[in-house]
Amino acid sequence: MKFIDIHAHLESSQFKRDLKKIIEQAKKVGVVTIINSGVNPETNRETLKLSKEYSIIKCSFGIYPIDAIVKEIESSEKDFLRKIKPFDVDEELNWIEEHKNDCVAIGEVGLDYNSPEFTKHKEKQIKVFEKAITLAKKINKPLIIHSRKAELDAITILEKHQCKKVVMHCFSGKKSLIKRCVENGWFLSVPPVITRLEHFKMLVEIVPLKQLLTETDAPYLSPVAGTRNEPANIPITIKEIAKIKNIDEEKIAEQIFSNTKDLFNL
Repeated sequence: MKFIDIHAHLESSQFKRDLKKIIEQAKKVGVVTIINSGVNPETNRETLKLSKEYSIIKCSFGIYPIDAIVKEIESSEKDFLRKIKPFDVDEELNWIEEHKNDCVAIGEVGLDYNSPEFTKHKEKQIKVFEKAITLAKKINKPLIIHSRKAELDAITILEKHQCKKVVMHCFSGKKSLIKRCVENGWFLSVPPVITRLEHFKMLVEIVPLKQLLTETDAPYLSPVAGTRNEPANIPITIKEIAKIKNIDEEKIAEQIFSNTKDLFNL
C-alpha cells in the first residue's frame, strides 16, 4: 500500500535532531509523499529547503491566521504564542506567487477564533484569508484550510469566492457544516488522532471516501496522547477509516491515494 501525508510541519524544532530517521520510518511503512505546510516567511522558506533535500517532501506555502495578526495581538497574549516575527503579508504572498512552481498547494491559510484576542482581529484575518484565496485561484492551486472555532465563517468565505479545490484540515465543525463541505465537493483530511477523538470517527462516517484525505499535522495530533506525531502514523488512520467504512484497508488506501494525486496534481 502507498500513502500520502497531505499536511505536516517537519520544519518544526521537534524534528531538528532526527528528521532523516523520521523520513526513513515514513518510507518504510509506504509513505511516498509528505506535503509540508509553511505558516509564515520563515517556515515557507524552511519548507522549500526541505523539499530540495528530501524528494519525498512537497511544499505548501501558507500564512497562518495568527501569524498574520501578530502585530495587533496584545503582549499578554503573545506570551502564549510561538516566537512569531511580524511580516508584510502582501510581500509574502508575492514571494509565494514567485515560487508557484515550487508548491503543490496554498496553506495553511484560514481563520482562527480560538481566543477573544484573536477574534478581536477577525476582520484583518478575513482580509488576509481572502487575499490567499485570490492568489490560489490565480495560480490554480488547492487551498489547505485552518478554521479553528471559525468553521462557519471559513466555509461562507470559500463559498463566496466559489472555491472548488479545497481541503478542510483537521476540521472540527459540527455535522451540518461537515455535510456542507461535502456538498461543496471539498476534501476533508483525517489525522491519526482519530484513534482517540470521536469527532473524527463521526466525520469519516459522513464524508464519502472519494472526499477523504490523510494528514498527520506532525508533530501534533498523535494517535497516542503526549507523544510526537509523525508521517509514519498514516497507516493508523487508514486502518481506522477501513473499520468505520467496513471496507478493505487496501481499497481505502488506493482510493485516498488516488484522491490526493488528482487534487494536488502529483
